[in-house]
Amino acid sequence: LQLGLLFVLCFFLFESGEAWSVANITINVFYPSSGLKPGQSIYLRGNTAGLNWSQGVQMTQLNENQFTYLLSYKVKAYAGQTLQFKPLVNDITYSIGSNFMTILEEDKTFVSIYPWFFTTAGKYQVLPELYYAPQFNNTRQVVVYTPPSYYENTLKIQTNVLVMHDGQNLFNASTSFAGVAWNCQDTINELVNEGKIDEVLIIGIYNTPNRINEYTYSFADDCGCPGPSGGEGDLYLDFIEETILPAMAQQFRIAYTQENLGILGSSLGGLISCYAGWTRPSIWNKAGCMSSSFWWNNEDFNNLILNASIPEYYNAIYLDSGTSGEDNDDYLQTLEVKNHIETLGYVIDKNLFYYVQIGGEHSEYWWGKRFHVPMTDFYYPRLIAASPIGTGKAGLH
Repeated sequence: LQLGLLFVLCFFLFESGEAWSVANITINVFYPSSGLKPGQSIYLRGNTAGLNWSQGVQMTQLNENQFTYLLSYKVKAYAGQTLQFKPLVNDITYSIGSNFMTILEEDKTFVSIYPWFFTTAGKYQVLPELYYAPQFNNTRQVVVYTPPSYYENTLKIQTNVLVMHDGQNLFNASTSFAGVAWNCQDTINELVNEGKIDEVLIIGIYNTPNRINEYTYSFADDCGCPGPSGGEGDLYLDFIEETILPAMAQQFRIAYTQENLGILGSSLGGLISCYAGWTRPSIWNKAGCMSSSFWWNNEDFNNLILNASIPEYYNAIYLDSGTSGEDNDDYLQTLEVKNHIETLGYVIDKNLFYYVQIGGEHSEYWWGKRFHVPMTDFYYPRLIAASPIGTGKAGLH
């Protein structure tokens, strides 16, 4: 009887200890206090573990640019749940963009975020410098789109960096082929404000009269060009990686390690993007291939490149086409490439994304109309990985 009572008592104490075990997460908000008016502060609202969406809690200002809040919670009740939260200015003005999200752990952790509150539109600028490509002995311009937070929260490093080809066609109709631009800035601004994607910084590289050679990786005798052409794509990618990206990192607050980098284009720009993602996966984490010219050189991307090697690890690949116009916008060739990549281990809607735009044709108008699709596939809001206390800054899953 005594042993039985002792067992019950131990069990009760164990259960009680588990029930009352407490963990906490420190939420750090980095925002320039110069962006606040005198007397304003940062508050926090959320969905669980003592936070709610009706009334915020005031954060403690640690220094000029850092605000913090320690959120404690019972492990048994809340560990494993997804905490969604948002900072507010004076408990009135929410930060712009999606909710921040993290998993509540069983020990002491922290997350760091870099919100913004007042700027709803990013900006694009054509850089004044002409960038010299030693591989081709030519120069070209670069246009950069900085997302809404860029000039408001100057503490934030842009971790989503997307390199795009045919830069003169991306933002401005007056510089675009046939006078029609993709208007990428409008798409990104809208998706960010609606909380559908995280921010993206775009580096748009202008094309040159050498475009066909630079955007193709193999020489073709019968490409329908003025003469035999192609085969300088690897040199073009070298130029991007060795010249453009380091130059952009000196001028803009960007991270351009593999996990941060994407490359995207259309037509031949889609072809060279797919080639980059497939053959250089240690550089490019995402490859967007819109209306890609998979017909090039007897469809050798599908017949040769895909068979030559499989990436050592799976990055994300986006493929699309329309269904109208000349050759139905290469619908069949794109479908064949999609099917082939699936047989090599990629999984639809996990690391292989595919979209068909019914009625879409091979032009800037149609690419701009569906630009939102690869953006939401690639840059949907991520969970923030909470870091154990004592480690460096928390990052993204």
